[in-house]
Amino acid sequence: MRRVLVVALIALIALIALIGVGTVRADTPPKKISLEALLARTDAVAREVSALRGLPLKKRIPNDVVDKDQLRARLIKTAGEPTAQRETAAEGFALARWGMIPLRVDYGALLIDILTDQIAGYYDTDTKKLTISKSAGDDGEWAELVLAHEIQHGLQDQNFDLKKFEDVPETEGDSALARRALVEGDGIALMIEVMLKRQGRAAPWSDPTVADSLEKAMSVPGAGDSLDKAPIVLRESLTFPYRSGLTFVAALRRRQPWSAVDAAFAKPPRSTEQVLHPERYLADDRPVPIGIDVPSSLRGYSLRHSTVWGELGFGLYLRSHGIDPATATSAAEGWGGDRTIVLARDGETRPEKGIAIARTEWDSEADAIEAHEATVKAVDASVMGGVIDHSANRTKWVSLDGLVSWVERKGPSMIIVHGVPLWAADKLAAEVWTVAKIVPEAVPLKKPR
Repeated sequence: MRRVLVVALIALIALIALIGVGTVRADTPPKKISLEALLARTDAVAREVSALRGLPLKKRIPNDVVDKDQLRARLIKTAGEPTAQRETAAEGFALARWGMIPLRVDYGALLIDILTDQIAGYYDTDTKKLTISKSAGDDGEWAELVLAHEIQHGLQDQNFDLKKFEDVPETEGDSALARRALVEGDGIALMIEVMLKRQGRAAPWSDPTVADSLEKAMSVPGAGDSLDKAPIVLRESLTFPYRSGLTFVAALRRRQPWSAVDAAFAKPPRSTEQVLHPERYLADDRPVPIGIDVPSSLRGYSLRHSTVWGELGFGLYLRSHGIDPATATSAAEGWGGDRTIVLARDGETRPEKGIAIARTEWDSEADAIEAHEATVKAVDASVMGGVIDHSANRTKWVSLDGLVSWVERKGPSMIIVHGVPLWAADKLAAEVWTVAKIVPEAVPLKKPR
């Protein structure tokens, strides 16, 4: 479902942001607009967006309208494509093994429920068509901003080839999310500038507190819908491209024209760390590339899922296990690189039978110590069992079902291992630092089965 997630999610979080910047009165009744009238405005809004954003409109962008049932049907069809189905299943298996979503949740169905609730419009990089939800017409001003946002995706596609831009290996989740943040941050910033220009007001990005306030506004829980009720990892990773993407683009726009954002499409952010800390993007602070081979000690197991958590993902892992947001954010800030994998026997569908391994690198040993302390607390909260070994640099647990987990730090490096059968634990401990290693450059692993 990656293609849909990349360009589709745009709902009340953006409206909250606009209220936060003081450009929409929360007590002003919305002015309804017919969908026919809205779509009749497509070409005019496209010219407006093109002129403001400085991206040429090379061809007309076609459009259509869907109701909620039609939208859901499209999402189900996309999710049922073989590649999407395999990737979603593997990702759900891994998230459940790491304890970031419930073991028995239908991950694909959960995503469809969330997107059906949240999508007000989307641009499809395959059909080159923008689609507006019928619900968008409930508020005329909001509907035009949704239209402008999706037209902006069309302009991005015409000028930067979004499909190629977002063609990142499935094993590089953090990099994919960073690129998505640029795409959506550009769209949100453009929405805001369109509305401000219509009011005769200048872009606000010279004041960094504006973008910070907008990001905080978009972090406020909404109406208790499926997104608000979703596990932290889903809620935060789905809204990250809009919230932090806006702050990233605003930082680029602070003293520069839109051409600075164009340049970022040629040299995209490499990690969520670079999005969260734009100064690290400007300094080209590159992630440490890490590879993990399938350990020989785990006979009968094969790779089910591989990804990079990044600064965002590591913090969400901690928060998923009860670490408070401030502590998790602080512990994740020294992130330098990681690789996380989940192994399972062929045909195994129960996530609790998988084995999870992560190696993380940190900017300094002090950063690694802070991350290690938070990780030990997170794992301790997630293991139904007890500690069987503990020292300053290593803690080991055994669960009630006889599975072994441990966290170990060596200097600025840390290993997390979760759910190893007793028969393999000692052998894996002896080789894990060898199979989980820093590599000269990112080397794609075999495709998970």
